[in-house]
Amino acid sequence: MAHVRRRYTIVGIDPGTTIGVAMLDLDGRPIDIFSAKNYSVSDVVARIISLGTPLIVASDVTPTPTMVKRISSIFSTLVPELDESLSQEEKIALTKGAGYEYKNAHERDALAASVTAFKRYRKKFSQVQKKTPAGVDVEEVKAQVVKGVSISAAIDKLISLRWENKEVIRWGRPEEKKSNEERENIQRLRRIIKGKDEKIAMLEELTTALKAMDAEKELKINRLNHKLDSMRSEERRAMTVTEEIRRRDNKIELLRTEIKEKGKLNAELRTIIEELKGKRGVKGGKRIKLIKSFSHDAILDAHRRYGLKKDDVVFLEDGSGGGTSTAELLAKKGISAIIYGKELSHFATNTFLVFDIPTFSIAEIPLLLKEENGDFVFVDQHLLNEKMNEWKAEKKRKRRILFR
Repeated sequence: MAHVRRRYTIVGIDPGTTIGVAMLDLDGRPIDIFSAKNYSVSDVVARIISLGTPLIVASDVTPTPTMVKRISSIFSTLVPELDESLSQEEKIALTKGAGYEYKNAHERDALAASVTAFKRYRKKFSQVQKKTPAGVDVEEVKAQVVKGVSISAAIDKLISLRWENKEVIRWGRPEEKKSNEERENIQRLRRIIKGKDEKIAMLEELTTALKAMDAEKELKINRLNHKLDSMRSEERRAMTVTEEIRRRDNKIELLRTEIKEKGKLNAELRTIIEELKGKRGVKGGKRIKLIKSFSHDAILDAHRRYGLKKDDVVFLEDGSGGGTSTAELLAKKGISAIIYGKELSHFATNTFLVFDIPTFSIAEIPLLLKEENGDFVFVDQHLLNEKMNEWKAEKKRKRRILFR
């Protein structure tokens, strides 16, 4: 079978918004040097394919740029990694003479990359030129050497293939004994085979170009996905900010409500303080705290306003209505005595007795002073002490009788 081979190339690429591409043959001669703005990967691949089969794809910097690696992977070619990026002076020196011409820095950098790659193999290529016998494809030997095959192994492989092809051609009767019709048929078949080989080569190039286009589309999809992710992240951030603002507004409203309530409480406390400042008391009198009604709410309100603490004496303005639980709530504040207006219930009186709290009606301990809408009342200190002592003495007496 006839073998259709296109020339091998060494390609240098300078990626960027303006891309530079340089192609050399395996003797280091320039094939094409060009640059273009906004050139796609598929455009670059199509141009490279149109001028030959790339053997090496190179860059002038290290690490090798992603775009150069992508184009190299499309062609499954070697990418020589530089020890360090080429300097400006090195690139100018590499691209002088030898028919090298370029129009801008992008083309110069691409050319410098391809020349550097060629120089890396120039000595090997020279050895191939000397060692390859006549009739063996020198370019193919060079290509095999670049791919890692030794010179002698590459030559042996090509000679072996050559003899196989000759055997195929010689198959059947000797050429000189064949009729004119048979020779014409053979020539026709060779032309068909050659056409098929050319078509296969063209399809292979088309496949390579399609791979490049697929790779470029994949890159665009990745970019769009990245952009979409960024937009989603931005939207999430905006939602987070909105939610944070809403939470802060709610907190501000809550604080305003608390401030308003505390303002009311402060006003009440100021009123109580003014009462305490203005009423230094009645001579011989004791100031006691007022609870307007015998209910849970009234007890808690009095405790909130001025505190109910241990040994306090309180005045229940209306002692009716309170039961066992209400009496327990008041008793557990630690008060020492209760003076009441309206009569206490039997349940409340028993509960206070359990907690050793004496209870006295205003008939027993009259009020000396009670201001309208005030928070305190005054009783006779001496009378209160006397009644407390009597209550304690009576309790002790009953206890002695009980335990006789």
